[in-house]
Amino acid sequence: MNIARLTLFLLPAALAQATVVSISTTSLPNGTVGQHYSAAVKAIHGCTPYRWWISGTLPSGLVASPSPATTYDLVHGTPATVGSSTFSVTVKGCGGHISSRWYTVSIAPAQTAHSVSLKWQPSATAVSYDLYRSTLSGGPYGLVASAILGTSFVDQAVTAGETYFYVATAWDGTKESSFSNQVIAVVP
Repeated sequence: MNIARLTLFLLPAALAQATVVSISTTSLPNGTVGQHYSAAVKAIHGCTPYRWWISGTLPSGLVASPSPATTYDLVHGTPATVGSSTFSVTVKGCGGHISSRWYTVSIAPAQTAHSVSLKWQPSATAVSYDLYRSTLSGGPYGLVASAILGTSFVDQAVTAGETYFYVATAWDGTKESSFSNQVIAVVP
């Protein structure tokens, strides 16, 4: 008589749990229009190769690409529009286990460098010019630049949404003239 023996192996709970794939990335950073974006959604446990997919809509200009070893899904590109996008990233391990996580990524407007270009009429006796600025019409004015040799200047130390009031003075080599007429500049 043949008696078949059946051997049953039980895996400890910790070992069984390790085969379940999970996403370890809890959040993704926000981005800015026109600036390169790159963030990895990482998976742990389970067995590779992993299979990745996105549900919902990534911010405009971004795509998702799995890494060569499939251990992470890279969300990357150059954001094209301002707004907020909510999407789900899902990973499936080779053992069939699935894990998903929702993310919200907000894209901010591009930071625009602002400047004010100023030009004035030359004074017949001037050797150089000084430029003054205020945020109040009529001053008080603070010195922006001194000993300007030409009749133009670009003020790059301005803030978006601010209104500035400019005056200039001329130096004849020994004394400074009174303030010129005030010029107003509104920075968008």
